[in-house]
Amino acid sequence: MPFTADAIATLLHAPRANVEAHWPLLTQALADLQILEPRVEVAVIASIGAESYLFAPEEEVGSEAYFRRMYEFDRALGNVEPGDGLRFRGRGFLPLVGRTQYARFGKLVGVDLVAHPELALEAPLAARILAYDFMLKGVPKAAAEEDWVKVRRLVHGDLGGWKRFNGILIPLLRQIP
Repeated sequence: MPFTADAIATLLHAPRANVEAHWPLLTQALADLQILEPRVEVAVIASIGAESYLFAPEEEVGSEAYFRRMYEFDRALGNVEPGDGLRFRGRGFLPLVGRTQYARFGKLVGVDLVAHPELALEAPLAARILAYDFMLKGVPKAAAEEDWVKVRRLVHGDLGGWKRFNGILIPLLRQIP
């Protein structure tokens, strides 16, 4: 493992205890799917770092009105019932959003996330969800090709947060052969 918790915490300005607790879970989840490679690790660290300074699963914050406005009855997210906007708000290392995603990743990790969406905040599950998300979106291939713009688009949907992502990416890439 080329990246230590201390180095990650220092680079991201993240709480060392969070990185020490969560980095092994993330690398194990990647290993379980046979996608644990240095460039995939770079993609994970930079992606999480671009979203948060905590290096921990997080829950999207907002009022009930905000979640109604943002996600309620959004068929693209599979939100079809009253309360789905709030119930299936973003959770995880990288936000899992919408009934469809909770159902899909719940099946993959063997947990009923539709009935218990709060479980997406549990670090071991959040790590496995992130690994499956990366695998299904083709992030390992884009990372192997060092197409970092594509990695960011695959993970985030667009280039939002690119400046921070790229600022994390560059020092990480210097550490791998």
